[in-house]
Amino acid sequence: MVLAVILSGIGPVLVRDSPVDPAATAFWRMFLGLPMALYLIRRSVLLPPRAMFGVAVAGLLLAGDIVCWNSSIKRTTILESTTLVMVYPVITVVASYLLYKERIGLRFLAGGGFAFLGMLLMMGPAGRRGDAALTGDLLALAAAGFYAVSLMISSRLCRVYNPLVVSFWLIFWAAIGAAPLGLMEQRTFPGTLHGWVYIVAYAALTLAGYCLFNRGLKVVPTSLASLMGYGQPVVAAVLGFFFLNEVPTWNAVVGGLVIVGGLVLATRQPPEVAPAEAE
Repeated sequence: MVLAVILSGIGPVLVRDSPVDPAATAFWRMFLGLPMALYLIRRSVLLPPRAMFGVAVAGLLLAGDIVCWNSSIKRTTILESTTLVMVYPVITVVASYLLYKERIGLRFLAGGGFAFLGMLLMMGPAGRRGDAALTGDLLALAAAGFYAVSLMISSRLCRVYNPLVVSFWLIFWAAIGAAPLGLMEQRTFPGTLHGWVYIVAYAALTLAGYCLFNRGLKVVPTSLASLMGYGQPVVAAVLGFFFLNEVPTWNAVVGGLVIVGGLVLATRQPPEVAPAEAE
């Protein structure tokens, strides 16, 4: 799970310099990983019909997440895009309440309130780069919504079925969902050998990250996986600073810290009470 978080932090930097446009990048990183994913599950490919439907929905939602997030990275800073998309745990809890009537505690309400204030600060007027940056921030929030619902479905499937099989169908349907948007963009295909190598390497990185993450979901609670994911903006921001010379604004840094602090508070599980020793 930790390695998956590190690999996911490299992704935004690769998106920024991708040889194709955002939706096409989303398609190729999914599509090119399918042969290896299929090889890994060659002995067992199909899931029960109900699970196949569920993973198809999760995959299409994942496509929406990736396309929105890639577009966000092109329009705003890597720190803002990667931090705002991390609000998906809050959306997950709210969706769980609406769908499954799961209880929402005071800790979540307080943490969610702090995260909301952090979002307002991060998206405030100080140091803005115009409407494009604001659009990028909103796209990141939309990506968070898509990913939250996709994660709810896929995490339940990974606890019952082989995570590698779930990963394959997630990638398959994500590629199907991103393909139409990618074909409508100007730069759909890499024009050089270097571009193809770049995209293939990004696809391999994506496959490794998803397989590691979904395998971790088999034993790691979704809430803990969400907490560990907060390391992604740190990795992405550090790489963006060194490789893209991207220096975050003060409101982005402060807002990001407030958001992460609020999310940690909102999703932190209460400590387990140790059993009393027998006298």
